[in-house]
Amino acid sequence: MPGIVRRGLSISVKLPLLIAALVVAVTLSYGWAAYQTVRRSTATAVASRLGTVVDQLAATLKASRGQLLATARTVADSPAVRAYALAPGDSRRAAAQAAMRSGGPQAQQVAATELWSADRRRLLVVGDADPWSKEAAARAVLAAAAGSDSGAVGQFYPVGDSLGYAVAAPVVAGSRVRGYVVQWRRIAQSTDTREQNSRLSRLIGSDAHFFIGNAADDVWTDLARRVPPPPVDVTHAGGVLRYERAGAGPVLASARLVPGTPWVLLVEFPRDVVLAPARQFLGRLILIGAAILGLGLLAAWGASRTLTRPLVRLTHAADAVAAGDYAQPVGGPPRGDELGRLARAFDVMVAHVRASQRGLEERVQARTGELEERNAELEAFAYSISHDLRAPLRAMQGFSLALLEDYGDRLDEAGRRYAQRVITAARTMDRLIDDLLAYSRLARAELRLVPIDLGRLVRSSLEQLDGEVQGRGARITVAEPLPVVVGHGATLGQVFVNLLANGIKFVPAGQVPQMVVRAEPHGGRVRVWVEDNGIGIAAEHHERIFRVFERLHRADDYPGTGIGLAIVRKGVERMGGSVGVESALGSGSKFWIELPRAPEAAP
Repeated sequence: MPGIVRRGLSISVKLPLLIAALVVAVTLSYGWAAYQTVRRSTATAVASRLGTVVDQLAATLKASRGQLLATARTVADSPAVRAYALAPGDSRRAAAQAAMRSGGPQAQQVAATELWSADRRRLLVVGDADPWSKEAAARAVLAAAAGSDSGAVGQFYPVGDSLGYAVAAPVVAGSRVRGYVVQWRRIAQSTDTREQNSRLSRLIGSDAHFFIGNAADDVWTDLARRVPPPPVDVTHAGGVLRYERAGAGPVLASARLVPGTPWVLLVEFPRDVVLAPARQFLGRLILIGAAILGLGLLAAWGASRTLTRPLVRLTHAADAVAAGDYAQPVGGPPRGDELGRLARAFDVMVAHVRASQRGLEERVQARTGELEERNAELEAFAYSISHDLRAPLRAMQGFSLALLEDYGDRLDEAGRRYAQRVITAARTMDRLIDDLLAYSRLARAELRLVPIDLGRLVRSSLEQLDGEVQGRGARITVAEPLPVVVGHGATLGQVFVNLLANGIKFVPAGQVPQMVVRAEPHGGRVRVWVEDNGIGIAAEHHERIFRVFERLHRADDYPGTGIGLAIVRKGVERMGGSVGVESALGSGSKFWIELPRAPEAAP
């Protein structure tokens, strides 16, 4: 609601809050930037560590491949195996089987050893080959070994709860391949496996996990058991991989193909473990930020007390001045800073305002006396116009009428016409005096605004114009019901009488005047329309017609004094409203007035 001042938080509260908000914003921004920096640095370090570990493990597995092939080649290069491959027979079988039996620490990893001919026929078997020997796996590793001088390592394949793979080495005699030795190896939990896993854990970290699988992505193991494959394609991926492994959560991983093998090496780090240093840093940062925030609040409170105390005194003094009390100084201890200078300047300003107010009151009293004297003179002048000026006009009109009545037969046509023009001019002058007095009273009168029923007021105005309505046969439609507005009854009646009279008068000869009076809500107010089918008004004259003595037509064509619409505008503006027109030549006119809606009638 206009005029009501809403009180907000005082500056003594806003200032600490502002400083605290700034401290919080700076702390959070710096902390978040630092956390992201630490997080990126950690991720970069982990990526570098992953690449290094994977490369080292790939090199280790490549060396293991060489050892596996060397073991197989040792068997393939034995004279007994070579002799049996050249000429299989019962006499050579025992010696060949003895040479094919594995010895040493890796003997428990070899489940069976087979001797194949160059044309891919199995010649001899040592060990329990039935669960481990796979014809498809054998043919695949033999095909790979045929293209290599040193041999080949095959893919992993499941055997019950364990995993197996084949190692093939060629049997060469006389610079020709006479056959192949295939060792079927198993991956099982053993003392060697546990020691190998322990060494790998020390190499890659206790939180990391090591996996090896086929490049075909069908079988994976952690060298202790078979495990599910990763949820993404690691064979063709580069850099650091991010995915979620069941039971382990989000992980960061890196993969490498093991050279010379159909295997893929994969190392995973749990993301939570990787980001743990960054989270620890964030926790410390939160504690530091809380301490900084506390210190900032204390500093803000101290600054607020220092700065706002004189401002509060200045505000109270300003409120007193606004209330009309010019006797209250700002007070308080003298200060040498800007606030102290402001308080002294305010006291000087109040002193000047106090002196100016006294002088102004004296001048207002003097001007009020002068204005009352001028108003009295104006009222006397209006009385003189209404009485003294009208006496000669009535004499002119009376003698002219008597001249026509008594001596009309003695006057020629020109004399009678001159006498009639004197009568008409006297009547016009009399109406002009009435309109001028009405406009003057309207400009000076004190209007008491009350709720007014527009419907009743319009009907009363039409009753005053009944003669004009009947004389022109006008048809006037009032769109009932009309709302209740706030205005002055006599003034508003004068407004509608002028608008309706103009609508009846300014209609071409021979055309029946038709008018519509309607109302509509308009932005919380009421807009009342008075529409006619008259001659219309050009757009460039829409503002001009509301001025005093402004006429657009000759008095002979459309009689009048040129003050009616000026009375309309003055009356509506005195009631706190506005007035306007929408019109064009030959299209009639739509005059409108806007007035406040009565509170009890407002929706």
